[in-house]
Amino acid sequence: DIARGLSQAMDVAGFYGDGTGGAPVGIRNTAGVNSVSFTTAAKPTFAELVQMETEIALDNADVEAMAYVANAGFRGYAKTTRRLSTSTDSLALWEPGNTVNGYRAEITNQITAGHVFFGNFADFLIGLWGGLELTVDPYSGSRSGRVRIVGMQDVDFAVRRAASFCFGS
Repeated sequence: DIARGLSQAMDVAGFYGDGTGGAPVGIRNTAGVNSVSFTTAAKPTFAELVQMETEIALDNADVEAMAYVANAGFRGYAKTTRRLSTSTDSLALWEPGNTVNGYRAEITNQITAGHVFFGNFADFLIGLWGGLELTVDPYSGSRSGRVRIVGMQDVDFAVRRAASFCFGS
């Protein structure tokens, strides 16, 4: 449970960390990351998702190993929304094989509703120092008969190339 809680905190920080109070800087707050604004909150169009790819390509940072990352609400929306508004196109945004716009699509509910990240995640570096440290503290809550367990993991993130990412909202 402690390791799961720490991994979820690292997941959120990897995307949204703001660098304050000892927190690492995540993709969203890294200077130079591309961005695309969606015209309708939480409902990007196929053209807007393609624009995310285009922003990275314009910076000569596109590679075949890129992926979209969003939350489960995006997946539900994408499975029920056609790519194009023409009556002859019946393809959904969410394609067979868990892809969007031909790229792998991953889901984590650590992503805020309405946000989509796209990029080459091989350019996102995660540094871990030491292992998971657990400290058992029988003293802080001793008056109420409680034992406090504190888990800590030293971690930092680095975006090797900011142009490899695009944030959509």
